[in-house]
Parts: sequence; structure tokens; C-alpha cells
Amino acid sequence: MKRGSGTSRLFRQAAGGSAVLAALSGLGAPGGAGGAERAPQLTCYQMARDSGLTDEHMATQLCRGARSTAPAQCYMRVLDEGSLTQSQALQLCQFATVENDPATCFLQARRDTFIESWRGVQLCQPPLRELLNYCPVFVH
Repeated sequence: MKRGSGTSRLFRQAAGGSAVLAALSGLGAPGGAGGAERAPQLTCYQMARDSGLTDEHMATQLCRGARSTAPAQCYMRVLDEGSLTQSQALQLCQFATVENDPATCFLQARRDTFIESWRGVQLCQPPLRELLNYCPVFVH
């Protein structure tokens, strides 16, 4: 999936993201008052939505627990430069951090080897992903 035009991104943001952003806007400040600094999860979510991720559930899963915009940046890189589906990009980038960039690993593996995409995703996922398989967190 390539990035959409500026007009289509703005329309999607206005139509789909406004309600969610309005509900979450107070998360960055104590007491929900909405401060100058945004919660990193919200910033990540907005970056993912602005980059063309139209599925709110996937954007939420991508940025859940994010401490920076690293998951959204990883997601955009592998979709722009790689050959992954949205689900594979989510799986690869969901737990990306500034210190652990799975996009770089995946793109190097694709460039330097004949590894299949799904194997590259498994190889390059941050180790946290495997730990969460044993201790799932259910969000409703």
C-alpha cells in the first residue's frame, strides 16, 4: 500500500480519525486536560493514520503501548520499500522501538538474501513479540 494523496489522507483523517482522536486527546496530560505534549501512543497512531493506514483497529494494534513513533515509522518504511501486506507489516513493526528497528533488519534481509517475506518477518520481529504470545493481553 502506497501513501495516498494529501487530499485523501485529510478526508480519511476527518471522517475516520476525528472521533477517536477527540476521545484520546486528553491522554497526554494528567487528569485528561490535554497538554502541549501528546502521549506517544497517540502520536504514533496519528502518524500511522496520516500515512494511509485506514483501518483504525490495525492502527490501534500497531501503536498500542508505543513509547515513540517507531512502530509507525517502521510500518511506513516496510510498506513503501518492502513487499509486505498490511498484516505482515503490523506483525513486524508492532513492537518496534528506537533501539530495535525491525524495518532495517527486514529490508537488509530482503536485499542480501532470497528469504521469503514471511520468514523475514519472523526473523526480524523484536523479541518482545514472542514473549507476548505466552502472556496475551486482551483489549476490548
